[in-house]
Amino acid sequence: QGNRTLISYAREIGVSPGHLHELVRQQTGLTPGQVTRRQRVVEAKRLLTGTDLAVRQVAEQAGFGDPAYFCRFFRRETGFSPGEFRRRAGGMHHDPVV
Repeated sequence: QGNRTLISYAREIGVSPGHLHELVRQQTGLTPGQVTRRQRVVEAKRLLTGTDLAVRQVAEQAGFGDPAYFCRFFRRETGFSPGEFRRRAGGMHHDPVV
């Protein structure tokens, strides 16, 4: 799922990519890219706090082929490295940081 594109989603539901972009923006106030990034961060946070998977494995399950890129992405989106986030969250499923 991590490699899905706006074009592939539009094709799947039978609309143009431009129309899908506008629908997503109207309904969420976000671009499709922003929605996708947020979802990937939520999934990574869930895996970091709810499992003992290594960061490399979290990256893979969150749809990232390159663990180094995942770490840069996660820091850019959250302000924390995956390891820092996990330590701060303390493995708590309902930590306010999540």
